Amino acid sequence: MNLEIERANPKDKDAIFEVLKQWNMHHIPSAEMAELDLSCCFVAKMNDNVVGVGGYKMLSETEGKTTLLAIYPEFQGFGIGKQLQEKRLEALYALGAKTVTTNVDRPLTIVWYKKYFCYREIGTLKKLCSFGAENVDHWTTLRMDLDEYFGTKQQRAKEIFEYIQHNDSYPLAEYPPLIINVCLTGMVPTKLSTSLVPLSVNEIIEDAVKVHDAGASIVHIHARDESGIPTPDARYYEKVIMGIRNERPDMICCVTTSGRLWNDFERRSEVLLLKDQAKPDMASLTLGSLNFLSGTSSNSIEMIEQLALLMKEKDIKPELEVFDTGMVNIAKYLERHHLITGKKYFNILLGNINTASATMGSIDSFVKSLPANSIWSVGGLGRFQLPMNVASIVGGGHVRVGIEDSIYYDYNQNRLGSNEELVKRIVRIAKEMQRPIATAQQARRMLGL
Repeated sequence: MNLEIERANPKDKDAIFEVLKQWNMHHIPSAEMAELDLSCCFVAKMNDNVVGVGGYKMLSETEGKTTLLAIYPEFQGFGIGKQLQEKRLEALYALGAKTVTTNVDRPLTIVWYKKYFCYREIGTLKKLCSFGAENVDHWTTLRMDLDEYFGTKQQRAKEIFEYIQHNDSYPLAEYPPLIINVCLTGMVPTKLSTSLVPLSVNEIIEDAVKVHDAGASIVHIHARDESGIPTPDARYYEKVIMGIRNERPDMICCVTTSGRLWNDFERRSEVLLLKDQAKPDMASLTLGSLNFLSGTSSNSIEMIEQLALLMKEKDIKPELEVFDTGMVNIAKYLERHHLITGKKYFNILLGNINTASATMGSIDSFVKSLPANSIWSVGGLGRFQLPMNVASIVGGGHVRVGIEDSIYYDYNQNRLGSNEELVKRIVRIAKEMQRPIATAQQARRMLGL
């Protein structure tokens, strides 16, 4: 809304009277209002048209009065009255007013003044002529303390903001910046299924740079050897991480400890032993075993505990991958035994044939079951990627996207998509919804890295 609040000037006079006429407050001069002093009026303008007005005057050196607050009926509910009132109170305070009175004749307006501006009733006055609400023959006089109002304003605003954040749904609550996590490669896609999947060290680095510049803050890394075969060899991860950090130092590097191809702790944990500039920021920790169409991901509780403990010892944040709500119980178990601590980051992965379905209900169940101090992200597998990403954006969560989860750009799976394209689409959708995109530095702060 292109709204401006400014001082009234003589050319606004006719427009001001048109607004006042909507509320039967245009009888000036009259027994109720002797004159319209434009030097003590603010107007609200949209596209240079006056849509609201608010006046004031000083009654003495320490007492002010607000008068003639009116907005076109079709513009009610946009907060215009509040902005006009704030301007009037600021002007009176600057002139030395300590208290402010106003006369009101509409019950809902009386409630409005009390609710937002700390007014109290101090009496009533008989109307002298037809002015304002024609079915009410008196004014209710209200008074407020300006020192009290401005002295507590910031604290009251903070309390309201915090209440909304904790109790109200989006978009009333303020959306956090959107963290975009890109699963570039995975274990399954090959050049045969899509030429757009990055497999070599250089291709993965190049894709990481592209998605960073498109708006992603985390890359979820799977390494491949020279033949394009998935490998747990930390030497490949070291090259990838160092290459990414040479190009985009802030990018969050998250490595896999997947149990899809290897069940021994040594190979799955090898990447966690990297040091210095090659040390990963995060590592995946799948919190249970599950079946994919292409095979089984084996994750015993003992294996999960071992990996979690090593991540804690190496100060690598777990990327907690959950496919069913039962896996959230394992996260709580790990936290209860201090194997994971602090801010927790969950990737909720939906749409696999053997686990939770890709529905709004599934997201709701997951989010309600998460422990305190958690950040959550949603990824959809296959054709469910985009719908689940969008549902997460709407719900206040974050997004996991990328070729690992779906090689296609479209729901009907007719067109292959690149990681860069998939990220750009998420950024475009989020911006259309006026949700900011988290930079890598913001994501680090949000995740407690």
